[in-house]
Amino acid sequence: MLFCACEGEWSPSSAAANFTPHIITVNAGEDVTKRIISFSQQGSLAICVLCANGVVSSVTLRQPDSSGGTLTYEGRFEILSLSGTFMPSDSDGTRSRTGGMSVSLASPDGRVVGGGVAGLLVAATPIQVVVGTFLGGTNQQEQTPKPHNHNFMSSPLMPTSSNVADHRTIRPMTSSLPISTWTPSFPSDSRHKHSHDFNITLT
Repeated sequence: MLFCACEGEWSPSSAAANFTPHIITVNAGEDVTKRIISFSQQGSLAICVLCANGVVSSVTLRQPDSSGGTLTYEGRFEILSLSGTFMPSDSDGTRSRTGGMSVSLASPDGRVVGGGVAGLLVAATPIQVVVGTFLGGTNQQEQTPKPHNHNFMSSPLMPTSSNVADHRTIRPMTSSLPISTWTPSFPSDSRHKHSHDFNITLT
């Protein structure tokens, strides 16, 4: 039985009607990345890696900093998540694949490592990878609603209450009370001031 947790969302332009799920079985000793790329080259469809289940013995990950280096881990690591995309591209008549994968792994002592796959991802046990194929680069054109022609019957205008002139004279109200200017003043009280400074010490 295959257990996997896949997260993500589809955009309306991904042609969800042409989405087809597949299960790729990677034998022990094979490179998972190479096996997925080999499967994607069977046609001109885009590949979306959803999840995987199994144990790997070696993985090379890309470091998250700007140095561009890689780290290689060897041992037995259980796959927690595996995701990525491989899109078909055509440059000067040469067809190729662009994309990559990211993986999260758990070691026997409970440590979790992960990052972008930058090299081999060797299977230690048979691994099942769930992928989906769809038409890449086919955007669904938004259909512009056609304007509806509304036919209205002309009718003579009837006078309304707003069209009838009101000849009544409105006189402004006057007051015999003197007009004075009042400026409110409030005493400053430091007790009502709130401080938004927070000091947090991390140990």
